[in-house]
Amino acid sequence: MASTDDGVRDGDGLHAAELAIAQAAARGDADAIAAVERAGAEAIAATCRRFAGAGHGEDDLRQVLRDHLFVARPDHPPRIAAYDGGGSLGGWLRVVATRLFIDLGRAKDRAREQPAGDDLATTAAATDLALDAIKAEYRAAVAAALVAAARALAPGDRHLLRQHLVAGLTVDQLGAVLGIHRATAARRIARARDELAARVRAQLAADLDLDDRELAEVFGLVISGLDLSIARMLATPTPS
Repeated sequence: MASTDDGVRDGDGLHAAELAIAQAAARGDADAIAAVERAGAEAIAATCRRFAGAGHGEDDLRQVLRDHLFVARPDHPPRIAAYDGGGSLGGWLRVVATRLFIDLGRAKDRAREQPAGDDLATTAAATDLALDAIKAEYRAAVAAALVAAARALAPGDRHLLRQHLVAGLTVDQLGAVLGIHRATAARRIARARDELAARVRAQLAADLDLDDRELAEVFGLVISGLDLSIARMLATPTPS
């Protein structure tokens, strides 16, 4: 059996122990997910530093990578399932992270070329935002306020809401993917919702000539459909 600095390999050249850990992580085992991240800690940290910028900080990139590695999609398993043990897990993670962040950068470049920009469905009609109960003369203002408020959220908070409301991840699943307690995941979701709601209310108060009772009525209708509105705004493709 040969060994290298990258880990111990069996007679077939496989990193068998790392392969077993990766397979367990692909099944959602929290301890295995933590072990994968320890194995790739240096590579992941270096790659996140390399690609961090104004649009995505290191923490945002780390969160996007976690989701990419450990969350299954309807059409494909979590990316960690593709690790075959042929090379060190740390080296493989560096390659995956680099490709993902390059794709993410290209997606942002394409978004900047579009008039609306960003990763939000800004061109959606107001009636597409579950706001049919709101008077027609207010719908455009409400839709614009929702989009502006969502855009003002930190990228990490938008990503968290997307995974919860669009991908359907529970707080337990988000906690496992993000490496945080489920209560922390729940608090972050609630905080992002509250921040978005407060921004929407402030924008409506500024844009609409309404008294306090009318504003409260319109805002109440917005809140009643807030999760569906957010989900439809954020239901845009992400790099794979």
